[in-house]
Amino acid sequence: PLIEWIEKNRPGYFKTLKSMVKSGQVEILSGGFYEPILSSLPEKDAVGQIKMMNDWIKKKFNTTPRGAWLAERIWDSSLPTVLAAAGMEYTLLDDTHFQYAGLSEKDMFGYWVTERHGNSVAVFPIDKFLRYSIPFKQPEETLEYWHRAAEKYGAIGVTYGDDGEKFGVWPETNEWVFGKKWLERFLQMVTENDELVETVTCSEYIDRFPPNGRVYLPPASYEEMMEWSLPTEVSKEFKGIIDRLEAENRKQEFSRFLRGGQWDNFMVKYEEANQLHKKMLYISKRAETAAAKSKNAGKNDAVRRELYKGQCNCPYWHGLFGGLYLSNLRHAVYAHLIESGKLIDGIMHRGKKWVEINRGDFFKNFSEDVAVETSDLFVLMDPAYGGTVAEIDYKPASFNISNVLTRRPEAYHGKIQDAARNNHGEGEILSIHDRVRMKEDALETKLLFDSFLRRSFMDRMLGSPPTPEMLRTDQAVEKGDFADGRSKIVSAQKIDNSAVVVLSREGTLKTEEGRLPLKVRKTYRVDANVPKLACEYMIKNSGKTAARFTLAVEWNFTLLAADADDRYVTVGKKRFKMNSAGSDDSVKSWSFTDEYFRFSVKLSSSRPVRLLRYPIETVSQSEDGFESNYQGTSFTGLVDIDLAPGKTYSHKFSIAPHPLH
Repeated sequence: PLIEWIEKNRPGYFKTLKSMVKSGQVEILSGGFYEPILSSLPEKDAVGQIKMMNDWIKKKFNTTPRGAWLAERIWDSSLPTVLAAAGMEYTLLDDTHFQYAGLSEKDMFGYWVTERHGNSVAVFPIDKFLRYSIPFKQPEETLEYWHRAAEKYGAIGVTYGDDGEKFGVWPETNEWVFGKKWLERFLQMVTENDELVETVTCSEYIDRFPPNGRVYLPPASYEEMMEWSLPTEVSKEFKGIIDRLEAENRKQEFSRFLRGGQWDNFMVKYEEANQLHKKMLYISKRAETAAAKSKNAGKNDAVRRELYKGQCNCPYWHGLFGGLYLSNLRHAVYAHLIESGKLIDGIMHRGKKWVEINRGDFFKNFSEDVAVETSDLFVLMDPAYGGTVAEIDYKPASFNISNVLTRRPEAYHGKIQDAARNNHGEGEILSIHDRVRMKEDALETKLLFDSFLRRSFMDRMLGSPPTPEMLRTDQAVEKGDFADGRSKIVSAQKIDNSAVVVLSREGTLKTEEGRLPLKVRKTYRVDANVPKLACEYMIKNSGKTAARFTLAVEWNFTLLAADADDRYVTVGKKRFKMNSAGSDDSVKSWSFTDEYFRFSVKLSSSRPVRLLRYPIETVSQSEDGFESNYQGTSFTGLVDIDLAPGKTYSHKFSIAPHPLH
């Protein structure tokens, strides 16, 4: 993504870089063009991303790349096949990858060869000392390290590879690297010690020296990433073990046996990451179908480019960086996937009004889901999770209005609570292990967590009418088992150019006398002629006593901005910002509007409801400190129900997005 910006906005940089390539000072690495986690992609897309980069490098710099950089240095045993298919000879990985394979400190120099099904690739171990000392320690410390390594192991190749943002983008690094001339001093030190240090490219090293031998590496990334990917409670335990070993100065002794999870665990830890990933796979499959139908290379290339942009890794995970927690990053990737889907629609349907019903295991959890597509909408229904709607895309705006993150406890939340208890002031404390910086006051008051995923058309049956604050703090008393209970698909069919999907669940309501049987039948209708999603509820009391409860139907939506003047909620004649909280009585329709992206969404109710709304905020860490993030706005329609035995209550809601003119 950055290289296209540089090409457009800083063309002089390319001129300099091209001359350095020609002189042999620089070797350009390939990799996935839009920075995907290659191991998470279908093999065809992974190879395609690298070949796109290869072609671009050849065109811009008149050179053929031999090696590839892996995003976040994430390794999987499938990658030798992918890299070889894309013409790559080598890649660089953290030395910890090699330690997990059983190699020792003396084996972390030069390079090794690995293979999969006969496809071989060279792998260079990136030296951890260099990764942590450059540019954070004085240049002389790196020189001393090279002296020690040379004396201990003889003539060796030491590999350094790291993220460019450490040189000026990370907090305080710009002044250190450039203002205090760290980079100039480091390069001067290397130049003055050319009897010890010769800088060479990876390709030059391969051409001059043989490999150390063969190695098979387990799935891994850098040490911190593997800790972040663990479930929260396990991550706390793992960090505790690491801290104890460091305090006893024994971590190095056990390091090769200490490893966290793997990158794929993020799709277990965060259902939103899994959903985003599975949406990407869904679009990739549709792109393959469209390519088989279309012989227009230009259209197919456009579909593929938007798909590849939607594979950029940034919002698929979370650690020290905002990642998944940043709604603008999730939105960007969703927008590209939606754009790719729209181009596919043009190939498959040629502009007609149409509707598709796709039944299958969308979430890849051995459950059948229903995805409905029209020219205007993509609607994903999850029968296994309360018959809720997991995603609503308004295609004309390329906008997923349901792109909302659930509030979860994180291992690092303990640092915020400790800082609040210790009251060190000025938003910062320094501990023996970590520097804790608060970007705003009283963050600990926002550490609220959800009992359910943030879905829409979620059916909650409460003991009494809640306030917005009770819902925001998750204090409402649940009496039913419908919110996340499993529904069955009764039918899914096309009727009058609409998709009609009927879901049903037989559950219970908790009463003083025991569990009262209820049946909830939801009939979704997605109209192909106009962008509209409707849901009709039929709630039947199957018991022998009256069912008394507050029905709370919940929707969660986002327009990205919390308090921008051009994004707002309208109830009657009153207008509110998206991050406002409040309630309104006897509401039959309301809307939320985005003047920036030029669309509005109207919600309607067949009966008056009491409408509650409140903002959803998470607390996360970023490289610059701890911060809160607005994730979306929750709307809940309340109706008090007193249902006699054998009787049925009906209620209809609809969602209708439309463009602003």
